[in-house]
Amino acid sequence: MVTHPDALPVPTAPLMEPTAADMERYSKRWWRHKNLRSLNAWMLIPLISIFAQGFDGSMMNGLQSVSHWRSYFGTPTGATLGIFNAAYPLGGIAGVFLIRIPADRWGRRVGIAVGASLCCLGAVLQGAAVNLPMFVISRVALGAGSVVVAGVGAPYITEIAHPAQRSTATALFLTFYALGSITAGWTTFGTFRINGEASWRIPSALQGLPSIIQLLLVWFVPESPRWLVSKGRADEALAMLARYHGEGDPNDAVVRFEYHEITTMLASEKEMARSSLWEFATTPGNRRRLAIMIWAAICSQMSGNAFVSYYLAPVLTSVGLTTDLQQTLINATSQMVSWFSALYFATLPEKLGRRTLFLGSLVSMWIVIIAITAGSAEFDKDNDNKAAGYAVVVFLYLFSPAYNLGFNGNLGLYIPEILPYHLRTLGLSVFYFVQFCFMILSNFAVPVGLENIQWRLYPIFVAWVMVEFAGVWFLFPETKGPSLEEIAWIFDGTPEDKLARDALDVEKASVAVTEKVAAGG
Repeated sequence: MVTHPDALPVPTAPLMEPTAADMERYSKRWWRHKNLRSLNAWMLIPLISIFAQGFDGSMMNGLQSVSHWRSYFGTPTGATLGIFNAAYPLGGIAGVFLIRIPADRWGRRVGIAVGASLCCLGAVLQGAAVNLPMFVISRVALGAGSVVVAGVGAPYITEIAHPAQRSTATALFLTFYALGSITAGWTTFGTFRINGEASWRIPSALQGLPSIIQLLLVWFVPESPRWLVSKGRADEALAMLARYHGEGDPNDAVVRFEYHEITTMLASEKEMARSSLWEFATTPGNRRRLAIMIWAAICSQMSGNAFVSYYLAPVLTSVGLTTDLQQTLINATSQMVSWFSALYFATLPEKLGRRTLFLGSLVSMWIVIIAITAGSAEFDKDNDNKAAGYAVVVFLYLFSPAYNLGFNGNLGLYIPEILPYHLRTLGLSVFYFVQFCFMILSNFAVPVGLENIQWRLYPIFVAWVMVEFAGVWFLFPETKGPSLEEIAWIFDGTPEDKLARDALDVEKASVAVTEKVAAGG
């Protein structure tokens, strides 16, 4: 086993693309490989980066059903309730500016640690809040920290996972959102019976638990080989790849090919990398990447998911389910349905394709929202129509699986993989900035809409999801199959295309000089 880069022999095997057998050796029965088992275990640390966001949405759903929380903060509704929930994405907007610097300058592990520290601070303030301003400030800190760990965690997994497992490993990232939701849902279900402030302070403080785990253990996770190469530490990158992707053999076909791709691609990117927002406007491929990130961020927040993520309690109240027990139980069990569906759907991108899952998810959500609208309208006509009310609950349960089909693991995989290394953390910062902006819009608009026009708000989303479908249809290419480095060719063309373009540019420049000399003569 390679334990130190100085002990690593120089690779001598000829460079050849790995065969299907080479990849299957690690994708099937991966648990038989000691170092790959270790890598997959350590990947749990960046995988829980999104846990905090899932915990927050479910916790706020649960707290709105807890009598002691409502009475302590004056039973917030409408715009006041919107402020409670919008504070979190407001912090997220501030946090996007903290993603790139620590992660690109000092490494992915330091980036995770910075975000986890902010989450711990926010959880302490939230659990100890004595008034509305303190609770809001705590949620700003939590939002900032959670977006940093999420923005670093996603590319971290993409960059350290074995190539045979990269799609599934990265797709699993957003499934931990649902795991956080389950934890918060059952926590609030268990604590709402406590007669006192502990009924809401306990779940508020527990939001910091995954961040404490990350702070303690992230230093044992291997650093990204792509980051190491970018910092001139190629020997350490090869040592990491050999140990965890080749079971200690630097001449393993997968290791050799992966190392060659990483070093070649990063050398090419380094020649042209300006790594600024302006670069997203300089080429057709980058402009398309930017459009996809913006549209994906909008779809992830404006498809009606705010009802289930943050405002389940008002929706349940509107169909006659008003008790603390009913609402906290539905919140907790619906999150379990969400998590189990997310885990299964995380295995589908490599089988069905990313674009297929996005489109299928939008169609499914469209059908579910229509059903929720119809059931709510019928219950509004006749409050004794329990069948209509229960039908709404059933489709509320089905909304999360419909959303998870395309916008959970599939989204967590798609955004990091369409971005080249030197734009990966910057691009994710852009994605989260747009996502949290629309989360704020949703968090302000939905409670006001529910308070003023009730179920009549839902048809807006029926129409909007159709617009989202059209955007995905025309913008999103399929990325199933190619390696992480080869996906760039879908947007920028193959290396041969680049050489042809460079030759054409040289030819044009030569012609221009010749014409200028002739004109001067």
